[in-house]
Amino acid sequence: MKKFFALVISVAAIAFAAETASVPAPTDPTVDTSVEQVPVDVMQEELSVRDSVMQLRDSLCMVEKDSLRKAVVVEEAKSANWEKSYQTMKADNEVCAKALGVALGVNEKSKENADEEKKKAAMMGGTSFLSGLGIGLLIMWLIMK
Repeated sequence: MKKFFALVISVAAIAFAAETASVPAPTDPTVDTSVEQVPVDVMQEELSVRDSVMQLRDSLCMVEKDSLRKAVVVEEAKSANWEKSYQTMKADNEVCAKALGVALGVNEKSKENADEEKKKAAMMGGTSFLSGLGIGLLIMWLIMK
């Protein structure tokens, strides 16, 4: 857009320079260059060029203002989307942290239960062996008597 604006301004400047070049230079003191002697057509052309340049500037400003508004709306939408994504990720992280805590607690309890069962099984095996040995000694003592 800026290149287009610069192109239009340069074309208008060239056209204005061409029109002013056709007006006689005020080197001759007998030539009066007051406003009354400038032809009406030249003034109207200059005014129309000026008006068209101003209208072009206004339309370019409106286009730039609209594009900036759209950019602001897009950035606001992105910001809202990022905020929503952040909140969702934060909630998911909290849920995962709770689930991990529960899983670690269950795993620790099951490990403690397994250790207790191993101790009980070892104790029962030892008790069973010792009771069998005691009964065997008792039977041997009874037999030998």
